[in-house]
Amino acid sequence: MTDEQKLFSEFSPATAADWAARAQKDLRDTPLESLSRQTYEGILIKPYYTKEDIAHLPFTKQKPGDFPFLRGNTVGDNNWLNIQQIKATGDGVAAVDKAADALGRGADGIHFLIEEQEQFDVEYLINTLNLSQHTVNYTVSVSPEKFLERLYRQLSGQHTSHRNLKGFVQYDPMTAKGELSKQENEAIIRVLDLTKDSSDFYGITVCGTNFSSIGASLTQEVAYTLSAAVAYADRLTTAGEPLESVLRNMQFCMGAGTSYFFEITKLRALRLLWAAVVEAYQAEPALAATLRIHSVTSSWYQTTLDPYMNMLRVTTEAMSAVLSGCDSLTVVPFDNTFRQPDEFSERIARNVSIILKEEAYLNKAVDPAAGSYYLEAITNELATKAWELFKEVEAQGGFEAAYESGFILGTITEVSRKKFKNIATGREILVGTNKYPNPKETIDFDPEELIQRADFDTTRGAYPTEVMRMATELHLRKRKRRPKAVVAVIGQAEKRHVNATFAQEFFSCAGFETELQQYGSAEEAADRLLHAAAEVVVVSASEAAYAREFGPKLRAHKAKPTIIMAGDPEHMKEDMITHGYDEFIFEDCDMSTILELVHKRLSREEGNNGGTNGK
Repeated sequence: MTDEQKLFSEFSPATAADWAARAQKDLRDTPLESLSRQTYEGILIKPYYTKEDIAHLPFTKQKPGDFPFLRGNTVGDNNWLNIQQIKATGDGVAAVDKAADALGRGADGIHFLIEEQEQFDVEYLINTLNLSQHTVNYTVSVSPEKFLERLYRQLSGQHTSHRNLKGFVQYDPMTAKGELSKQENEAIIRVLDLTKDSSDFYGITVCGTNFSSIGASLTQEVAYTLSAAVAYADRLTTAGEPLESVLRNMQFCMGAGTSYFFEITKLRALRLLWAAVVEAYQAEPALAATLRIHSVTSSWYQTTLDPYMNMLRVTTEAMSAVLSGCDSLTVVPFDNTFRQPDEFSERIARNVSIILKEEAYLNKAVDPAAGSYYLEAITNELATKAWELFKEVEAQGGFEAAYESGFILGTITEVSRKKFKNIATGREILVGTNKYPNPKETIDFDPEELIQRADFDTTRGAYPTEVMRMATELHLRKRKRRPKAVVAVIGQAEKRHVNATFAQEFFSCAGFETELQQYGSAEEAADRLLHAAAEVVVVSASEAAYAREFGPKLRAHKAKPTIIMAGDPEHMKEDMITHGYDEFIFEDCDMSTILELVHKRLSREEGNNGGTNGK
């Protein structure tokens, strides 16, 4: 085949107008625009994309290794490092031993989370691990420069050069709290001084995970990470550090969430915009290629309920990170939210990367997203939105000023509230938590102790639903039975069945025993439900029947269940409450109010029960 010949030349090319006409024909009376959807990033996703959507984009012609490095800086393969995260307490000896074992079982490197750096036994670390051969990374929350100085002295005593170290130091008070104290600023300067002549050991880590972990949009994660990086660069160069040293030592730690295609475009957009920042500094363009990106599977989407679902989540999250060209990847164990990960969960997490590399061969193709009309178009839109937000932050005086004014956390809170609302209404699904629960799941931890733990992550998307489930679990343990929700359906109206089914699934997700009961008349239902042994009664029938029959009768129920109407009362809400209904449940309603109501009911019941037992 010659260069001029094309595959499928017998078919005439289709334009965007052709696709629109055909799609509208298939949709008949449904407007094509109704298939579009808006994302948290403010991007309108169209139902299809064509070559016209990317014809104007200059970067689609570029190859891997070309400035601005949107497609990465490697041209041979798409290799990444499989980094296992290990918490190091006390002298860290147990953590180092675990690291040695992990490196022999498929991990390419280790990331130590060091709690007390002054106690960590660096001599044992050096004697156990070959730091010139293995990539070893360190998160140190206090005085990282002192840790490095101890490490370097020990290396020097063994006639080993620190220039051969591989990995990074993670110390990022900027994104954690929006500012640097004098001591923290001096620590960052010293860390850079210690690492700047080690080509494979990065001293400045900017944690975009501090934004993604609290519900930020991808636009915000990219823009605020870039802004924080600029804040560090400005502080360091003001202190006299060479710009080249600062840029060469820069690493971004980014979360990898469940929005598969958008996560692929995120790192592509991040590299594109980082190149723009390097250009703005009038630095050597090639310095943009030295940016290192470490990806970590998202904490925001991890769930405590049905935790094995996290195994599936992290697989797609890991795929999106490696397809977009991360340099290294940490897959968080599935049980990380509620206990110290064990050998099994750590092995499964470690093997995700191994399977993607050794069995799926995702390390063989560089930037496979290139050329996709959809992914190229979204990369451009995400980069455009993030750059606009980045410039808005800079116009406010930079990252620290925007953080202090409340702009950064305020805008993230707006997005996270939308996410929480969508999870509460069922528009956004967390499998096993707010939809498709495991009815046979048994909880093998103390829910009361877990909720009260300081390290239990309350910023995750699943947290509000989990609180309800924990209350249900406490009820089960104290009363030896699950709380019960009876869903009564009266008549055959389809909409009633939809709301009743939605209500049953909601209470199943909350850990209730649920029972769907069908009645032919309002009178029969009212008589039977008066004696129902249930903490919650959900009734689906006509509004007239609610007002006339159920409210007054069920209020006389000995157990005084929470009474919920399955349907949208619209303008009759106050009237229905007057007639005895506590809340209303229907598709797209705000479930948080129902969760709070039932949680208070169960808590009050347990309190009363505890008082009785104490007499």
